[in-house]
Amino acid sequence: MRRFFIQSHSLSGYAPVITGDDASHIRNVLRLKPGDEIELIDGTGLECDARIVRMSAGKVDVSILRRHLLEPISTLRLIIAQAVLKDNKLDGVIRQITELGIHEWIPYTAHRSVPVLNAQRVVSRKNRWEKIAIEALKQCLRSKLLKISDLLTFDVMLAYGWNCDIKLIFWEDESPSRPFELPDSNDSSIKSVMAIIGPEGGFTPDEIAAARACGYETVSLGPRILKADTATLAVSTLLQYGYGDMRHLRSSVYSIPNV
Repeated sequence: MRRFFIQSHSLSGYAPVITGDDASHIRNVLRLKPGDEIELIDGTGLECDARIVRMSAGKVDVSILRRHLLEPISTLRLIIAQAVLKDNKLDGVIRQITELGIHEWIPYTAHRSVPVLNAQRVVSRKNRWEKIAIEALKQCLRSKLLKISDLLTFDVMLAYGWNCDIKLIFWEDESPSRPFELPDSNDSSIKSVMAIIGPEGGFTPDEIAAARACGYETVSLGPRILKADTATLAVSTLLQYGYGDMRHLRSSVYSIPNV
């Protein structure tokens, strides 16, 4: 069944309306017709089976048939802090960490960050990243949307994870003889994990010292030097396997009656 993203407030009733690009895609590309069934998601864990009622230019009216609330087996808050990268490298990162089930993504500026973003570009980039996350959400059958933070400074980003159970900063100069070791994944006391990935030029000694002072452990990804975007995917996979739901069954589904 085809999946489409819709804002939560639109799903509060029983006759939501799909507009914009999705409406055009339904009508002109997929060529669906009244009576066809689709799935609606809002990024909060709510999924709705719906039927197309009528279609017009730029608008598709649907009726809700069934509602399902997906309760994830893993309630872990998994956060990736990523230094901004040049060009459009972060577009691919957003798409892939959404597929990997990362809970939250924090872009930040480091001393050696190449892009210098003004306020207008920050807003434009975040809007683009959110659209990419939504598209990835529809494709990968994920029920909850990746939360994307505003662009933070390095110090504010460090403070963001003050109460996380595990705080890691992946540093290319950390000894490969001390690779990252996954603790017991059955440790129920671990509720939140934050991992920091650096810019193309790496961290400065002052940044590493500041991170350690805030309780972050410096860890290595092994003997090879990875590109920043590659490191993000490697770290996300490691953390999702070690702490998240990669080794668990799919989320439980609870039906919500239409009353």
